[in-house]
Amino acid sequence: MPAEGPAVARLAADHAAGTRTARATVAEALRRAHAVQPALNPFAVIDEAGALAAADALDARIASGERIGPLAGVPVSVKDILDCAGLPTRWGSPLFADAPPAQVDITAVARLKAAGAVVVGKTTTTEFAHAPLGFSPLMGMTRNPFNPALTCGGSSSGAGVTVAMGVTPVTLATDAGCSTRLPAAATGVYGFKPTLGLVPHERVPDGFGSFIHLGLLARHVADIAATLPVVAGPVAADPWSLKAPPAPAPEGSPLAGRRVVMWMRTGNRKVAAEVEAATRRAASVLEVLGATVTEEAYGFAHPDPIWTTLQQTNWAMRFSATPDTEMARLSPTLQTGIAAARGYSALDLQRAQVARTLLFRQVQGVMGRADFILTPCVSAPMVAADFDLAGPLAVDGEEVGLLRAEWTTALSLFDLTGHPAIALPAGVADNGGPLGVQLVAGWGADAHLLAAAAAFEAALPPPVCPGAFAPL
Repeated sequence: MPAEGPAVARLAADHAAGTRTARATVAEALRRAHAVQPALNPFAVIDEAGALAAADALDARIASGERIGPLAGVPVSVKDILDCAGLPTRWGSPLFADAPPAQVDITAVARLKAAGAVVVGKTTTTEFAHAPLGFSPLMGMTRNPFNPALTCGGSSSGAGVTVAMGVTPVTLATDAGCSTRLPAAATGVYGFKPTLGLVPHERVPDGFGSFIHLGLLARHVADIAATLPVVAGPVAADPWSLKAPPAPAPEGSPLAGRRVVMWMRTGNRKVAAEVEAATRRAASVLEVLGATVTEEAYGFAHPDPIWTTLQQTNWAMRFSATPDTEMARLSPTLQTGIAAARGYSALDLQRAQVARTLLFRQVQGVMGRADFILTPCVSAPMVAADFDLAGPLAVDGEEVGLLRAEWTTALSLFDLTGHPAIALPAGVADNGGPLGVQLVAGWGADAHLLAAAAAFEAALPPPVCPGAFAPL
């Protein structure tokens, strides 16, 4: 049995060398998917027939002497708002319960397949990826393997669970407010949101106004680093992808002599004592690795009103032609957001766009004197799986406001600005849920960020997920 450690490069090398078949690896991933599904519900669909057929085809190509790509036979999963040819995209919604199979892969999925990866299934999402928790009216509740009473995070609800449990070594998700980094923090794995556009997302309706990132989750940073070059790169239909290529990682220690600014709060009122302690421990780890950490007060606008205006108007636009009978079937929180957006003016929207630009420039100013920013992922330990999104969040017993405005501000902030960010496991809270911190780098410094994250992982390994399988 392989020792705990990165799996992507090892599996691809074993398959290419013929020391292990892709079918054997994929069959084991499928067995694990079926094993975890009843209790944890991380999959919207498990594609046993398609995955095994793809694995057999890979094995035949390898046997014929063909050189396969860097992900040869590696099992992956894909969030169920991203088109994967042959599988339905159902968005976690009853409105798409009978959706036909997608005809064409999105670019990132096509690149995974071209590199030899095998999609074993699609992971659960909140309805239309609108919420930070783990429930959808189509698929029900996805559970946290550390403590099933706690949220697994969202909106990429099943993504963290699949990699935490060892079903697939890496999974493709999205992040427009927190949706890669929060599920990673909730399940004790690594969740990477690249610089906006580095991984293209050509299907968003508003390509210029978008802040939807495609992200990767894995149990080890090296597996993200091995997968990122496969999915990254420009595509003509995504304007954010048509920019200068990312900078290479610096030589030598990624943290020695580096400057880190730490923000304990990012507009939110309060941070739980456990979260603050975990963030300070993470800062100490960075200092041991050679960085200089300076704590500062966050002095910019609260991200949530900006994010909320932009996101709710996006929802309202997307559903502007949906009949009232269908609208009534949507999640209540989604209906509420759409109704709020219908009261906004064009001036409100323009003000939010200008405020987003100002936030970007202000963060750029910080990055002019620092290499990284360190924050908590969320302001309080993981909340209950059935937390009421319309109810108040309590931080150390004090009610502070709505969840979106007070819990995930550090995550949504960097969706708005587009800077690369990664969720790093940083311990386990008293309630049994993992704690995570966020490390952020400058635009295009994705390779440097991943190198720093790998050094952090070596110094502070992630918590062991209860019941997780050994590496594939």
